[in-house]
Amino acid sequence: MNKVNFPLIAMIAVTLGLGISGCASNKGLSDQQLSQQYPEVARLQRQLEAGRSNELAILSPQRYQNANSAYDEAVKLARDGNTKANQQVKAGLAALARADENAATARDLLEEVLEARQKARDANAEQTSPEAFARAERNLLALTRSIEEGRIDRAKAGRAEAIRAYSNIELTALKTNAVDQAKASLARAKNRDVGDVAPKTMRLAEEEYQLALNTLDADRRDTAKAGVHAQRALWHIQRAMQIADIITHFRTSDFEEEDKVLWYQEQLAEVVAPVEKNVSFNQPNKRVVKDLRTQLSKVLDEKESVQMALEQTRTSGLKTVREKELALQAAQEQSEIEKRRNQAIAAKFDYVQSLFSASEAEVYRQTNNILIRAHGFAFKSGDSEIDSVNFGLLNKIVKAVEQFPDSRLVVSGHTDNRGSDDINLNLSMQRAENVATFLNQVGRIELQRIDATGYGKQRPVVSNDTDAGRAANRRVEVLIVNKDGV
Repeated sequence: MNKVNFPLIAMIAVTLGLGISGCASNKGLSDQQLSQQYPEVARLQRQLEAGRSNELAILSPQRYQNANSAYDEAVKLARDGNTKANQQVKAGLAALARADENAATARDLLEEVLEARQKARDANAEQTSPEAFARAERNLLALTRSIEEGRIDRAKAGRAEAIRAYSNIELTALKTNAVDQAKASLARAKNRDVGDVAPKTMRLAEEEYQLALNTLDADRRDTAKAGVHAQRALWHIQRAMQIADIITHFRTSDFEEEDKVLWYQEQLAEVVAPVEKNVSFNQPNKRVVKDLRTQLSKVLDEKESVQMALEQTRTSGLKTVREKELALQAAQEQSEIEKRRNQAIAAKFDYVQSLFSASEAEVYRQTNNILIRAHGFAFKSGDSEIDSVNFGLLNKIVKAVEQFPDSRLVVSGHTDNRGSDDINLNLSMQRAENVATFLNQVGRIELQRIDATGYGKQRPVVSNDTDAGRAANRRVEVLIVNKDGV
């Protein structure tokens, strides 16, 4: 793949706050003194510049920004003679190393996007369609940020749109550029006086070029139609130049009329040599052309018949093998789907687990389901109302549920063994219903997705013989049920 060069690097650098500033306005050590006393700072600068050339500002924007920030701080400290500058250099080099790793991942995942972009640039698209090209660049930056943040699926999902955008820009540029190419080719042909030698063909070229101009004059957006006429003009120009070359060859070689016919017959004989070694040039030219056409058609028909027979034989012989291959492929694809599904649920489980501290909740994975055992609710004794101190915990539960938009929820309340069965059962039910109401009204989770129930003291998770055990049993559990996985 060609090396990617991004023309909007300046715009993106401003957006991200990137750039190697150098802190030239600070007083203290001169640039030469700084380089001598702190060679690692100069090393970081060189690596930042190399990273810029390798497009790290786009392929790993946040980490490259971190490296730049560390460099700015290192320069500031070094100019003041502060040895902590070396610590910032180490941080910058580490950030660059991570940026390189992320960039490699981005180049791999977005290879086709980057290739489509390079083709658009080769077609001069940033000049012909600057606004569309800028939008495509911003979209590419969003994809690389997603990769950097670990949201690989989001980046993969955006690849097709990014490729389509660059391809459309390239097509527009090619069609627009074709008019300019036709104009330049016409000028070159006129400078060579091709019109004097091949006037009829040059007139056709000029007519097509004029049609391209007229089309754009009528509607500047109709580049497709203009491009068609421009391509036809180019074809006629190229043909006229070849005609001019042949005629010039005849003239400079002092060809007699007979020599021209003999040259034509030699060319024709060379073309059909694989089919006919002895062309009947003793026959009228019309008969020669007709006979050669008949022979060529016969060869093509025989070739097609042989190919059909081979295809039928291959199809018949490999039918069983193909069926086995398809079955194996289907099994492999299903296995890959299951693998990705498991990876996705594992990643989401890790995220949900990271939301809660040990004092707030325990998170368990049950195949494709996620159980959040929240024992951090600060319900007042015998009360089911949700106090404001519980909002933080509830909001974390909402974030966890948002990871599974197609799931349904089972919210269950639990108590310790103190108090009567009926009181505990009612209390646990009220607490579960209040949590469910919060998820609906604050978390915007549809009520039809939520089931609330109370179990009272029926399902303790540990013994009620200690204060700690009773505290663990006083809980609200949220089961996120994923019927079809992720």
